[in-house]
Amino acid sequence: MTHWFHRNPLKATAPMKFDFGAQASTPLARHMCSDIRQARERLLAILPDPNQDLGVLHAAVEAYFSLLHGFIEPTEGPKQGEKKEQPPSQQPGQDGEMLEAEDDGPSGGASLGAGDSKLRNAVKVKWSNTLGAPPMVMRDMVFEHINMLMNVALWYSKHAAKIAGSSEEVSEVEAKEIHRCLRSAAGMFKYIEDKLLHKLFEKPGDGTDVDSRILQAYTLQCTAEAQEVTLARAISLNHTSSLISALAHETARLFRKTSDTLKSVEESLVNKWRKYCDLKTAFYMSQAHCYNGQTLLNKDECGKAVRALKESDRMYEKAELLCQEYAKTRGPGVSVRPEQHTFFQKLRPVVKRILEKVERENGFIYHQTVPAEVPDLEIKATYGLASPVEYEAPSKSKEWTSEVYNGFKVSTENPTEKKNEKDEPIKPVKEVPIEQTDKDQSSCIIS
Repeated sequence: MTHWFHRNPLKATAPMKFDFGAQASTPLARHMCSDIRQARERLLAILPDPNQDLGVLHAAVEAYFSLLHGFIEPTEGPKQGEKKEQPPSQQPGQDGEMLEAEDDGPSGGASLGAGDSKLRNAVKVKWSNTLGAPPMVMRDMVFEHINMLMNVALWYSKHAAKIAGSSEEVSEVEAKEIHRCLRSAAGMFKYIEDKLLHKLFEKPGDGTDVDSRILQAYTLQCTAEAQEVTLARAISLNHTSSLISALAHETARLFRKTSDTLKSVEESLVNKWRKYCDLKTAFYMSQAHCYNGQTLLNKDECGKAVRALKESDRMYEKAELLCQEYAKTRGPGVSVRPEQHTFFQKLRPVVKRILEKVERENGFIYHQTVPAEVPDLEIKATYGLASPVEYEAPSKSKEWTSEVYNGFKVSTENPTEKKNEKDEPIKPVKEVPIEQTDKDQSSCIIS
């Protein structure tokens, strides 16, 4: 059950001091600023290491997001006659970066509504993009929520990859954890797209991580990889060849859909990612036709079985070429040779063995004509299909009380920044490498 997964790098972010100065007018308000700053730093320190325990990450996520909740939604309704604040407008800066405009009064941005915390647009938030697009800057704590949750989802996917590559034979317990992590990651990406994206003050830019196509692709990829685990389990337990073929076909379909979702995104950003999806599509189509050939042989349809196995062999050769192209393609991802990985090498002997068997049986026993058309694959498996785990956001921390909330006296000008202050560049996250058991994969690194 050895797997290999393509992984894009974690998102990097600028430090957030949550220093409101005199606008945090009470000790309780200042204590809240200290707590959320420390909770954010603690979570960011955990994310680069996929070896961390799930419980440790979960606790850090719960602590930060429960505090962040109070910066997004009010702890009490707006007071009568209180003036609603507006976020500064944003405009493109040099190198495509989004920079805040000087605040000379009411801006053209979306105003805070009754359901928004007065703190929602009080702090500037800056995040990088996983695919290499210029960094994004917004005054919006929903934007912070989206990017941090996306990083958590990426951690889950990297944790799954770490377990999958830790040994040549993955145990049942480990397989379940991989499966759960991938489905959880898919659920987080889906939650961002369905529940958070439309709340942003600013329209997301094309090719950024908050582009709906990118989020859809991440959701589909994680779902497809969870299905790979189901498929490997079905093979290891010697389930029927018809079920294995149907699961492989559905897995290939999910990877193809992921690639198609990225087709309209700028090629330089997603070319390597799409190569990964395309090679996995070809690989699982090969597997689907291979096991379909076995099913046809069991039905004494040997001529069709020969045709199915020849198609399986053809798709495997296509996958080999795509593996070589993936290794040569530049872009975010990992530097590996997929065709040398155990997950890839295990299929070729199976295809060759069954192809030789059906050709031998057809020559000695059946003498059936081999059709020109490839036999149809079962459209959808009846069971065993993976789906995203619905994400449940942490509730607001009990530390948020009306007394704490009212201790913030926020004006339209942010006290933590100086006008015309130059933005510092974001440093890439230094991630702990995901180790692989295959000797040819020992140099696997995030690029």
